[in-house]
Amino acid sequence: MPGKTYKESGSLYLVCGDEELAIKERSVSIFGQWKDQFPEYEEELIDAAAGNAGEAERAIGKLLEAMQTMPLFGTGKRIWFHNCNFLGEERTSSVQIVIESLAKVIKEFQQMDPLKVLIIISAGKVDKRKSFYKKFQKLGQVEVLRAWDASKSDWIPEAEKRIDEVFAENGATIHPETRAALIESVGPNARQLMQEAEKLALYTTDSGQASPEDVQQVVSRNKQAKAFALGDAVGNRNLSAAMRYLGEELWEMKLDRKRSALGLLYGLISKIRTLIMVKEMQRKGWLRMERQFFRFKQQLEKVPESAMPADPKFNPLKLNPYVLFRALPQSSNYATNELVSAMQILYEANMKLISSSLDDGQVLQQSIVSIITENPA
Repeated sequence: MPGKTYKESGSLYLVCGDEELAIKERSVSIFGQWKDQFPEYEEELIDAAAGNAGEAERAIGKLLEAMQTMPLFGTGKRIWFHNCNFLGEERTSSVQIVIESLAKVIKEFQQMDPLKVLIIISAGKVDKRKSFYKKFQKLGQVEVLRAWDASKSDWIPEAEKRIDEVFAENGATIHPETRAALIESVGPNARQLMQEAEKLALYTTDSGQASPEDVQQVVSRNKQAKAFALGDAVGNRNLSAAMRYLGEELWEMKLDRKRSALGLLYGLISKIRTLIMVKEMQRKGWLRMERQFFRFKQQLEKVPESAMPADPKFNPLKLNPYVLFRALPQSSNYATNELVSAMQILYEANMKLISSSLDDGQVLQQSIVSIITENPA
């Protein structure tokens, strides 16, 4: 039996979660470190993506074969079992032949010399209730990488850092305002954000620096960013634009079951809440109208954190600064009492969507019209 375990030697990894790009980057990093540390080891990459139980069984078979077949000259192996998609709640993962095959992998781990065989498994979401995960956790290292959460702002600094790296790799630079516009357009989707950043960097190679106008020309807006357009139209108090964007959203709802009228409503609530926060920050003298984004950020940096609410949902400093920057001029389109009235209108719309049989589109349309056209005393 080997003197060291996989756990002690750090030579068995499961990198998993719902953040595909981060999982790939982390796996590449671990595999690269092993390559530097053990350059003489034989390298084997196994694609573990499977569409059914048969394909999963064959992929596991290749892993077992790689583990059991050592190089002729007695060195060692580096094995990367990547794109594994049958460790979660998928139907394939519950097929008996797959369960039995994964049990054989665990048994093989227990019998092998961890100093001779280095293994990394990169996968999507895993089911922590299943035997494979529980036993693997005792044998090796498990890293679960989460996707960026749109309801929080802690992903924004990481997004900014990655965008800067993409531009540097392409010999270009990006203005902070442009970078913020790119983040707002794509949202917390790391893979798409990097793709759009590279596209934007290549587009601006001649000029050397991307502009917010370039973002509008080049970047593909995702579903979340498209929903922002409706909020912006309400913020701009532009009824015709708001009705156009609402119509587009309602049409897409018919094609995508994951989208809902409540989702649109909550986006509008978030927009009105942001306008109220910006207006209050102006009243306190923390913000003033500013056309230059970097100067606006300088204002934000001086806002006392201690004066902000503990709940991140109500803390403007936890939002993407560009969202606040966009809301700043829009806040002048409404009086404070109008924004308070708008929140009441949206609250009533929420109750109607939940408990009445009224048409969802009609409820949203009436609410938006009331917000934009009414002028409460």
